[in-house]
Amino acid sequence: MSPFLRNLAIALLRFQINTTALFSPIRAGRMALDIFRTPRKGRLREQDLLFLRGAKWEVLQAEGLDIQTYLWEGTGPTILLAHGWESNSARWRTFINLFRKKGYRIVALDAPGHGATSSDRFDAHCYGMAMKAVAERFEPAFIIGHSAGGMSVLYYLATFKPSFVRGGVVIAAPSSLRKILKNFYGIMQLSPRAIQGMDLAILEKFAQPTEAFDLFDFARNTDVPGLLLFDAGDQIASFAEGQQLAEVWKNSRFVGFEGLGHSVNGKEVVEVVVGFIGEFQ
Repeated sequence: MSPFLRNLAIALLRFQINTTALFSPIRAGRMALDIFRTPRKGRLREQDLLFLRGAKWEVLQAEGLDIQTYLWEGTGPTILLAHGWESNSARWRTFINLFRKKGYRIVALDAPGHGATSSDRFDAHCYGMAMKAVAERFEPAFIIGHSAGGMSVLYYLATFKPSFVRGGVVIAAPSSLRKILKNFYGIMQLSPRAIQGMDLAILEKFAQPTEAFDLFDFARNTDVPGLLLFDAGDQIASFAEGQQLAEVWKNSRFVGFEGLGHSVNGKEVVEVVVGFIGEFQ
């Protein structure tokens, strides 16, 4: 879609939502939440398929969805990889290629609405439940998540407290749902009544307020040792908040990078993760 058509589509949706909010904030909030939860990319491309065909594919069930998983066998510890928003498991190719040289057993999952997993909607709760199903199937010793995947890793660790997980790695994760929503509000230019309605819609759908999804709270409620990886130039996940998160997540440490942006991807990142995993062996 061209920038002109994208901006036109946003303007039309903005008008529809803000107008609806004048009469029914909750109805406008449902409309906005539906847009917010809909990824526009992240399905498997041909180059992704070429890489992922080297794995064993298995579909698991969670929340009524078909969750696509990929397994690369190894004799070392099992590592579970969870990608971020509008991505898929192929984003881990640098990690996977280096992990395989170490002999690790590697599992990756596609999030709801991404890759080869079913649904056209995504949210952290569904991702956390998908992660739970995959983790119970493969019992990973370490879980690594990028961006929204990193948020879901902490959600999963704090909520379900798996006994088999020895360490968690969170890469470039925004600190809260509220922070992400503020960016969405700005892009959509939602009115105060529409924003109020979106909070009501979140409470209606998830039986929890927007503020309930906060990484600082999750970090305080897990005993699993952690590693936090952030880039100083990231415009999505705050470097400073990553440092603050390390202060409340006991038995965790923070490692900063420069020049990698939000992806925080590359050989130097994998080497830090390998060093973290090696501390438990």
